[in-house]
Amino acid sequence: MKWPPSNARVWFAVAGGPTAWAVQFAINLTFTFARCNAPSRRFIVPVHTIEIAVSVVAFVIGLIAMLISGWLFLVTNDIDHVAQAEMRGLGSAPPTGRINFLAMVGLTVNFLSLAIIVMTAIGAPLLPVCQQS
Repeated sequence: MKWPPSNARVWFAVAGGPTAWAVQFAINLTFTFARCNAPSRRFIVPVHTIEIAVSVVAFVIGLIAMLISGWLFLVTNDIDHVAQAEMRGLGSAPPTGRINFLAMVGLTVNFLSLAIIVMTAIGAPLLPVCQQS
């Protein structure tokens, strides 16, 4: 991997998991509405199958983002490395200190997002579809 990493890679490491969870939530909600608010029985959607498939894809994306965050954190965690790179002027776009900070943020938010994705993937298929309370 080329150093310094691109801004897109750093921001994917930070926002990959939360974005995957948000897309998972929106897709699951959309298919649930489509199944429950259908005008007739001809529009039958396998909601639980779709929820599981979307959850697996979201989990993989979140896991990749977390792995990239962990790699960026390990590479930039050495304070001497950060100071040397900044003194030599190698800490240009994006600066090494910022990469380290964003990698820590990415590790935190991706872990939480993965936990939510797993809870949704386990809980949603167990619930009955279209049950009114």
